[in-house]
Amino acid sequence: GLANTIAYNQGVQFELVMADSGCSGDVAATGAQTLVDAGVVGVVGAACSGATMGANAVLSAAGIPMISYASTSPALSDAETHPHFFRVVPSDALQGQAVDAVVDAHGGTAVALLHMNNAYGSGLADSFSGEYGADNLCTQIGYEDTLTDFSSQVQSIMDAGCDTVVMVSYASDGAAIIEELAAQGFSGQIIGTDGIAETGIAADMTDQSLLDGIIATKPAAAGASEVSMAFQYMCSMSPDCAGGIFTAESFDAVTIMAFAAFTMMANPGITMSQAIAGTGAGWAGASGDITFMENGDVPGAGYCVGTFTADADSVSYDCDQHWAADSGLS
Repeated sequence: GLANTIAYNQGVQFELVMADSGCSGDVAATGAQTLVDAGVVGVVGAACSGATMGANAVLSAAGIPMISYASTSPALSDAETHPHFFRVVPSDALQGQAVDAVVDAHGGTAVALLHMNNAYGSGLADSFSGEYGADNLCTQIGYEDTLTDFSSQVQSIMDAGCDTVVMVSYASDGAAIIEELAAQGFSGQIIGTDGIAETGIAADMTDQSLLDGIIATKPAAAGASEVSMAFQYMCSMSPDCAGGIFTAESFDAVTIMAFAAFTMMANPGITMSQAIAGTGAGWAGASGDITFMENGDVPGAGYCVGTFTADADSVSYDCDQHWAADSGLS
């Protein structure tokens, strides 16, 4: 709506063509082909890193660029393997370092690593274990991203006597893991990553009070700006947005794509990827200032280290610490 309002006087109108990524490389590749057939100029998404890789293989062959709002796998930094790819969130190579610092500050001495076996989960788990030391872990357990029953995984954590659980999950499986840990009497510290770092995870839980005291990391937004405050206000007016995840990042990916399309039309001869790179140079976004590096990555603004406060009636997630590569945890 915003882009079409601005574009109205130029006689340009945008259309959003939707395709389901299914959080799967194969499903996303099929969906991407429907977008190629529909003649799209650019694609916003996918969310899951594996889906993004599957879609990018199809889209890049057709010269169609992507801007992901949530895909953080370190593998996506390889611009030769994943051309025409941009993202407004930083690589998890850094988030692994941030989680390691959080474990040092808030964890115990017996750390379990429980993670999805997909591009996001394995990439971030490898980044964390590389920092923490795989040999220092109490146990490391991977699981398929379709799993819904975590009783055996949690039993293994309990049997090993772990006092801290680092979990790399999305919201629905993360909620199930948290509830299973509680059901089996785990009383140590749970530390999650950006897949659960929003109050929206409460919607997947039978007892949201179990979130109380859980710590989770996510890419930090830069300081408040006119754009971020305006977006937060608009988002709060929509229940779907207010309860969503990666909403500011999604807004930024869509608006950069729209303005890049303007740029391409106004400058015959340049590619859409060149237009995106030019648009995303000091872009003032809802999630912070965005400048794409040569490989389509962003350096980010460090990581929010947030704590959940929850009871039966309310839940909040508050960024009470910050981690940056140059200054550590503060």
